[in-house]
Amino acid sequence: MRKFLIVSHGEFAGGMRSALELITGAVSGVVVLQAYVEENRSVEEELVRLLGDGEEWIVFTDLLGGSITNQVVRTAAELGMMQSVHIVAGMNLPLVIEVIMADPETPAQEVLAEAIGMARDQIVYVNQLIRNNND
Repeated sequence: MRKFLIVSHGEFAGGMRSALELITGAVSGVVVLQAYVEENRSVEEELVRLLGDGEEWIVFTDLLGGSITNQVVRTAAELGMMQSVHIVAGMNLPLVIEVIMADPETPAQEVLAEAIGMARDQIVYVNQLIRNNND
């Protein structure tokens, strides 16, 4: 079974899940990890507990090169799970929706390649778009 982890600095991950559920309804298999929110909560311990279950995970993180993404990569590598833990940095809502709603029988690499392309297309400077359409 494919599982999903949304992890971020602060409460961004919880907001992402809230928006996801508002648009798609309740979705099973989605876990949120909000780093640096609770003083005594160890991000590393939570990642080991979650990613070490032997399941396939797609992990969405907020920043490429950020401490959260680096910790996810380090943990997955230490657990020997880089083949079954797919890490996507720089998440946005269209990306998360597209991946979570994808056919679970489609290989994760395929789903991610298509979803990342579609998510990039959603990043638009709207003022310029309006100007171009008015010309």
